Amino acid sequence: MFDIKGTSTSKGPSETALRGGIWTTVSRVLVQVIQFGIFMVAVRVMRPEEFGIFALVAALILFLNQMATAGWSEYILHWKGAEDRLRQTLFLALVAGLVGSALGVSLSFFAHMFSDDPVVAWLARVLSASVVFTAVGATYSGVLIWQGRISVSAICILTGEMANFAVAVTSLLQGQGIMALAYGRLAGAIVTCGASMAASHLRPVVTTQLSLIAEIAVFSWNIMATRLLVTFRSYAATLMIGGFMGPAAVGIYRAGQRVVGAFEEILSEPARILAWSHFRKFHTTATPDQGFDEAARRYFPMLIYCAVPLFTGIAVMADDLIRGMLGADWTAAVPVVQVLAIAAFIRASSSASTPILSLVGKVGLLPRYVLLYSLISIACISVGAVFGVIATALSEVIAAVIVFVINARVMRIHADVRWPAILAGCWPVLPAVLAALPVPYLLIGTGPVAHLHPLVRFVGLGLCMLAVYAPVIAICDRSLRSAIGRKIRSLAG
Repeated sequence: MFDIKGTSTSKGPSETALRGGIWTTVSRVLVQVIQFGIFMVAVRVMRPEEFGIFALVAALILFLNQMATAGWSEYILHWKGAEDRLRQTLFLALVAGLVGSALGVSLSFFAHMFSDDPVVAWLARVLSASVVFTAVGATYSGVLIWQGRISVSAICILTGEMANFAVAVTSLLQGQGIMALAYGRLAGAIVTCGASMAASHLRPVVTTQLSLIAEIAVFSWNIMATRLLVTFRSYAATLMIGGFMGPAAVGIYRAGQRVVGAFEEILSEPARILAWSHFRKFHTTATPDQGFDEAARRYFPMLIYCAVPLFTGIAVMADDLIRGMLGADWTAAVPVVQVLAIAAFIRASSSASTPILSLVGKVGLLPRYVLLYSLISIACISVGAVFGVIATALSEVIAAVIVFVINARVMRIHADVRWPAILAGCWPVLPAVLAALPVPYLLIGTGPVAHLHPLVRFVGLGLCMLAVYAPVIAICDRSLRSAIGRKIRSLAG
């Protein structure tokens, strides 16, 4: 159905791209659901200490994954020549993966210097074994996309995650503990790699050309360095908390991050897609840096109106959320979730940064800002981790505020987006929140509500808060009220 350059022989390229995009989106959503499902089962059968040990070891192995994966896939995607170069790149990915796995296994023999638990060494070895399959599988995903088979790549990744879920959950229920999560990851990496290899019909070919190796290595270096920095930013709290407070504190913090992150993902991905669609309407080639202030005054208030009840509800009812999702053993994560919810709200507006900078022709600045924001986050977390998990969560709030201020200045310079005016226009949020906040406190003590399952109570009280919040917003915001009225009239007509 497809030729090797990715053009469909029976359908137009745009339809192929659309179908691939749909499959990729669906795959990502399902992967998130599967991974969260594994997390939910794991926290139900594991203690915080066990979960913390896995989080620490997995974070360290992730750095090996990023080094082994390098930029092989990106190099393939940028290649416009003969197919032989793809085969040679696959060989280099295989070598890098084997080196990464060997390094991880070698380091596992020193695990006793950091932990008396013998399972840590075996955990590191199993996770290290997955490095080679992850590196090769990621490279084969690039091959499939190069061949124009985006949907096939997405299906292979989803199939691997399904294998991860099946093995991990089965092993958890059989009492395998933290090793169950390692077995699942290894199984998922093997299945993804095998499926992608079979679908691509392409095999690695040995290359010893030093000039070629140097060319690919130079291309991959910047990508790998950026990924390592982003990975360190994402896992800085995990590593630093582990260094200062031990695996139990890591387990509590990672659980809180995972819960808030799931809700943050629900908001950020649609917000990013809508940002591309919305701001593109105001973009003109003649004046690429104009018109975005008007667009921002429409987009960001709607984003804030949606983000406020979501993260306010999480912060106010975190106890029910944690008890309902993770169980009573994880209540120490409640204050972490409450503070991280504030950080997530402050970060919500960043979903539009990439679309705006790309449309104004400043996409080349993104790596610099990623570096700056990463360094700010790492610096704040490194200070907070000294004082405990709550202080670490507060440091994420401080980092989010600093990044928001810098990002607002960047948007003002390059896209004429005026955040003071945007925030002033969001004043209806204040009376709406003040009206909705008393709702859970008034209802939670009543007989029927008090006896509900915590997760059901969280959802029910959240909907009650929303039932108060939304009408107040509509009453206070005249433009929103007018837009709703026009929509109702158009549907009625």
